[in-house]
Amino acid sequence: MLVPGRTLRTFRFPAAVAVLGAGLLLALHPAGCGDDKECSADADCDDGIYCNGRETCGRTGRCYASPTGACDDGMSCNTDTCVEATRTCSHAAVDADGDTYQDADCGGDDCNDARAEIHPGAAELCDFLDDDCNGIVEEDRDGDHHQDRTICPDGGDDCDDSNPDVYAGAPELCDGLDDDCDGTTADERDTDADTAVDITCAGGTDCDDEDPNVRPGIDETCNDKDDDCDGDTDEGIGTCRIGDDVWCFTACGSRGTGTCTSQCRPPEPAGCEPPGESCGNGVDDNCDGETDEDCPTPDAGCVDHGDECCGDLLDDNCDGRTDEFGCLPHGACPPLTRRYCDTGDEYGWGYQDCPISGTEWGPCDIGYAPPGCEPMGWDVSCCVTSGSCCEDTADDNHNGFTTDSVGPTCPPQSNCL
Repeated sequence: MLVPGRTLRTFRFPAAVAVLGAGLLLALHPAGCGDDKECSADADCDDGIYCNGRETCGRTGRCYASPTGACDDGMSCNTDTCVEATRTCSHAAVDADGDTYQDADCGGDDCNDARAEIHPGAAELCDFLDDDCNGIVEEDRDGDHHQDRTICPDGGDDCDDSNPDVYAGAPELCDGLDDDCDGTTADERDTDADTAVDITCAGGTDCDDEDPNVRPGIDETCNDKDDDCDGDTDEGIGTCRIGDDVWCFTACGSRGTGTCTSQCRPPEPAGCEPPGESCGNGVDDNCDGETDEDCPTPDAGCVDHGDECCGDLLDDNCDGRTDEFGCLPHGACPPLTRRYCDTGDEYGWGYQDCPISGTEWGPCDIGYAPPGCEPMGWDVSCCVTSGSCCEDTADDNHNGFTTDSVGPTCPPQSNCL
């Protein structure tokens, strides 16, 4: 029997309770209706109890109990209560956490009916929860799981809680915003931390944001890079690349070899490796203080180890052969050599190179002045005095030529003139 004041859910029964006994399934019927009593109307089955629901007479003339109580409204979100004495029902929405606010899923306004501290009007805390059930997590409005530092000063690290891409530690983007909340936008795409923004950003000027030594305003160095991001590489700082093998002038003025310096220039004479001694040129090529040492004395019009001149039917290089393979035409020059010359303009001093073919001297280019002479102006007396002029216009070394080498800084001249 249903006790007045108890909820109906306690007294819900199925239409029939199956009991297995002796192999038979017996149907139990409500009180007031015997198993052997027939009924012709519902009134014949009424047990006089309101809260357990209405009893009915079935088609077979047998009585059946109601499967639900009288106050069951069929809503799982309600707690149904039946009062037998007054035969009245009441229905209350679920309040599982007992905070007096009913579950929002059941029509109430409690957005979390499992936690009593969460309900409308509750204090908003820095817990990433909607404590006051207003539909907004106040400390993380943009949903990036970083708390607004103005609301949560003790732990908040989000300086713009309206933008999910902005928070402490976020990648700095090329957007003009302080994405990582470090107080500045100057670090946008500044991967190398040289204070210059990547050129791929709007207004960026750093042409290599992976190298802190590359940025506008830095000094250009000899490294095959555009250090100052002006579009030019190694401009105005030398004539060769660091580490390359180059020709240079030795301490005694001969042409030697060395390594291009960090200033993109050939090494100083002290760092220039002298060549071997050449015979017949009157020059101390190897800087040992002697000239043409260990060289045979020219005899019968030939120069030992000199050039073989084509077409003169003479043994010019003293090797016992005449006009052999590899001879040079008359008027040729020693391949890959350089000499000083007169540019014929107001600058005066220059130099000219002999190509690898050795066919003729190249043009006289402005560049260097011979050692001991002023860098500007052609001065024959300085040329002769210093012994470094290659076009002396006179046979100062008395070898029969007027345009050959007379000084230590000039390379050997071919005898095929």
